[in-house]
This record gives sequence, structure tokens and C-alpha cells, in this order.
Amino acid sequence: MRIRRKNREADEIPLSSTADIAFLLIVFFLAASALLEMRGVAIPLPKKNAPPMEIEEKNLFRVDIDESGQYLQDGKSMGLDQLQKDTQKAFKENKDLVVVIRPYPEAPTGSVPRLIRMLQDLKIQRVSLAMKKGK
Repeated sequence: MRIRRKNREADEIPLSSTADIAFLLIVFFLAASALLEMRGVAIPLPKKNAPPMEIEEKNLFRVDIDESGQYLQDGKSMGLDQLQKDTQKAFKENKDLVVVIRPYPEAPTGSVPRLIRMLQDLKIQRVSLAMKKGK
């Protein structure tokens, strides 16, 4: 007796809709990324043809940021809270105050934006930013 075997076709996964799904995913991620808003620190820049500012020494408030992220004001190391109190006191005494921020090249990247946000909270808009040369 002869047994007939049925020829089965190999099981396959239908791939016809894969391209449609990939297209919809691309459209979804493009639309979702357009809705994301990157927030940074808003810094007012000088006008294009503005003359250079001349600032008196008494109006300068210098803040250095060392390699460990410590804030230095007049050579004293302090945290952001203490610096905020000192800056607020100096700004109350002198409304023409210009805060000069000088981070070292190896300073942590988050220390400058934290300081600028603190200055914005104090409503201080006159800020100068320059890199300090390494030790």
C-alpha cells in the first residue's frame, strides 16, 4: 500500500504590509519630534551696530567657575545659593551691575546655565560671558 504524502508549502510570514507600517512609524516620529520644544537659556544679545560698552570697574561683579563646578567670587569658593544672596545684595546696591561669568575650560557644562538661570530669576540682564584661561 502506498501512502500519499501531501506536499505542504513552507510557512511564510506575510510581509506585504511591512512597508505600510514602516511608513506610518516614520510619519508618526516626524510629527512627534516636531512637537518637541528644545528649551535653552535665553540670552539677550547686543544689537548689530551697537557701540562697544564702557563699564566702570565698580559696576563689575566677577564670578569664576573652576574645574569642579565651584563658583568663585573675589577668590572665595561658594555654592549657588550663597552666590545668589551675594549677587542679589550687590544688585540692590548697584542697578548698573554687570555680572562677568568666566568658567574654566574644564568646568562642568551645567554650571553656566544654572548660573544664568539664577541671574534671570534675579532680573539681572547685564551679563558678560568669557572663557577663563586654564591654570
